[in-house]
Amino acid sequence: MIRALGLMLAGLAASQTAAAEAGGRESAFRPDIAVEHVYRQQLDDVYFTDWFARLENSKGPWRDVYFETSDKFVNKGIIRLNCDDPEADIDLTLYSVGDYGSDADRREVSVPYADRRAWADGGYEPLAGETPPFEFYGAALTRFCK
Repeated sequence: MIRALGLMLAGLAASQTAAAEAGGRESAFRPDIAVEHVYRQQLDDVYFTDWFARLENSKGPWRDVYFETSDKFVNKGIIRLNCDDPEADIDLTLYSVGDYGSDADRREVSVPYADRRAWADGGYEPLAGETPPFEFYGAALTRFCK
């Protein structure tokens, strides 16, 4: 009985992972909003965090992309991308474990071009901890700047 339960739970976890890798899901933080899988952040040999996103707004070369994760890390917010200027600042609005859209929970971070290497190397202090990794930025740029 316990073995069967374990196998069932393993199967459920595998099917959820496959669904996440294959496409999207309903947002964990915003009812009736669909998000799609954009990037899997490997944390160590076993653990990972899947980052999901959706295009919120597009104006000229600028893309406002909602993102979220609710795996080992929890965060949500908006990343603002410029699809034409590779040296444009990258702006993030982070809500961490707070309520999405709450002024009290909002934290604004701007990553100037000169600080991208530090972000990529994990040494950009304003984005330390459970925040979108630089690789997520690259994946979002590829996905939403087609």
